[in-house]
Amino acid sequence: MALRTRLDLRQSQRLALSQQMRTALSVLRMSQPELSEELAREAARNPFLRHRPAQAAPGPVASDDLVARETSMQVSLARQLALMTLPPQVAVAAHLLVAELRDDGILDRDIRELSGELGLEPALLDDALAALQRCEPPGVGARDLSESLVLQLVDKGLSRPDAHQTIQHLRHFIARDRAALTRLGLSPDEINHRTDLVRSLTTRPVAPASPAGDVLTSADLRVERDPGGALSVSLARQRPDAALDESLVRRAERDGFAPELLARARALVAAVQNRGQTLLTIGSWLLENQPGFFQSGPGELRPLTRAHMAGSLGLHPSTIGRAVAGKSIDVDGRLWPLSVFFSSALPVGDGAISSRQVRARILALIADETAQSPMTDAALTQKLQSEGVDIARRTVAKYRQDLRIPTASSRRRHANAQR
Repeated sequence: MALRTRLDLRQSQRLALSQQMRTALSVLRMSQPELSEELAREAARNPFLRHRPAQAAPGPVASDDLVARETSMQVSLARQLALMTLPPQVAVAAHLLVAELRDDGILDRDIRELSGELGLEPALLDDALAALQRCEPPGVGARDLSESLVLQLVDKGLSRPDAHQTIQHLRHFIARDRAALTRLGLSPDEINHRTDLVRSLTTRPVAPASPAGDVLTSADLRVERDPGGALSVSLARQRPDAALDESLVRRAERDGFAPELLARARALVAAVQNRGQTLLTIGSWLLENQPGFFQSGPGELRPLTRAHMAGSLGLHPSTIGRAVAGKSIDVDGRLWPLSVFFSSALPVGDGAISSRQVRARILALIADETAQSPMTDAALTQKLQSEGVDIARRTVAKYRQDLRIPTASSRRRHANAQR
């Protein structure tokens, strides 16, 4: 049979993300320090761009009990990715995936769904995810708890097949069921080794921030009160900004030089403006939908989710996630991360209560307890249920751990040691 070459023309449709849109998404995700660094870096190599760095704000202070966990996590991952030798497309996709991570470092978005949304090939996102999962802390970028535990075990030296086998039979390792583990063909030394590794695993790659964590230092939004008490929101005056060198732009348009640099500068300026407008839209929505917070404080937070905001504003939830991550608002001279306004709801009576309010109530109950008779998780659960909050003991235990509060037995031992 003779071989013949043939040239065919085919037409197909697929989603594609323009470079301008990718720049806009990247800038929207950035915290103020990241944005300032990016603008300074681009201005140093692009003559069309003028960068105004953020000015130090003299007044606002960070809230005592809330820290910018998102900012530190994203900055750390971005720096680690920058040190890897990645193809440019993979590096861009990896940074987009960072913006999709939950607070605990888990990626709960479907790769195929993200592929359609971002206009990127699934294979490219798979490569980007592999790069992200090589970052510290171990387990970051996992799609679920099982994958996170596997990644942690691989980081501790197990081969990937052995790590999968360990997690598949996790209950036997936790129970130290030597008979069941021996039937898997494991030697006594290997059983002991893997059991010790299992005990060192964590259910969340990124742990809740501690009071010593990195606190917020600059505001993206500012709430102002007029003499009559009416509230308004504006962009913080101290934010970083960018503009075009108009005289140089006119010369470039006349002489036709450096069109690529000019396009980059225009895209970045437009992205910064879009970032500011999106933040203003979010701030105005929060003023309208969380009035109790701005009048009385965090104890009056309503249970609202990012998905709720996205639906109300006609935006995609991932856009809200990027815009909120690492951003803060100045309320009466106090900085609050935008993430504080979102939480799940727990039933109470005929209504609902924010999970953040429940955490605050747990904190108050423990603060009022007797040192020699600290409240157990079961006692806290019973107390909350008596107040009308429909909550399970395991949820109380999780919230207590989120607050970095030891168990009742640990608190009792500490009290006895102080006597």
